[in-house]
Amino acid sequence: MKQLQQYFQDKTVQTLLDVGTGSGSFITVLKETFKDTKFTGIDPDMPSLEEAAKAHPDAEFRNMNGGQLDFPDSTFDAASISMAMHHLPDVQQTFKEMQRVVKPGGWIIVNELFSDNLNAAQEVHKSMHHFRSTVDRLNGVCHNETFTRTEILENVEKAGLKICEAFNQEKAHQEPGPEEIAERKAKLTDMLGQVKEKPEYNKLKQQIPEIEKALKQHGFQMATRVVIIATVEKD
Repeated sequence: MKQLQQYFQDKTVQTLLDVGTGSGSFITVLKETFKDTKFTGIDPDMPSLEEAAKAHPDAEFRNMNGGQLDFPDSTFDAASISMAMHHLPDVQQTFKEMQRVVKPGGWIIVNELFSDNLNAAQEVHKSMHHFRSTVDRLNGVCHNETFTRTEILENVEKAGLKICEAFNQEKAHQEPGPEEIAERKAKLTDMLGQVKEKPEYNKLKQQIPEIEKALKQHGFQMATRVVIIATVEKD
């Protein structure tokens, strides 16, 4: 991310906490900007953390929930959260904890996909994402539908963070071939199988051919993400 590199080119970030790190994919992105930074990633999912540790043997990973961080106050120079806001049961509590463990004057970086002003191919991605989030919720997993861009910014400001920069990031449009379409359909069908005993099963089942048709007609493109750089202001 060029904008991220430009913003931090004259700033020192020795330690960074990545909240909801998953398999560590955002740490890979952050390393392009923060060359000499010590990374720590936390996530409640152990299998994901094991993948992250293999990808980033130079980083530390801990099994932890973002709403209750087991770190002392003012531990890190910066913290990040990527593609995870919509997984949080309490967004404000997680931002509160992130601010607590970041040093005064430090930074919080948010990278989150949003649900409005999308093109037809991105709407396909959104429909697939919302299909999965519905299945997860029916199985008791916290997975909300995506926020609008304004809602994401409002959540950051509500947490008392000062937004320094906010910019959009887009992935390239794809024209999936028959094999990829069949693969994506199979994933949806597998997810559907997780809720076959639920009353919502038939309604979800009807969505699969609709998504398949849209995928053939419009292609696929990940929903646009907004990247926010905010500062932590403490007394």
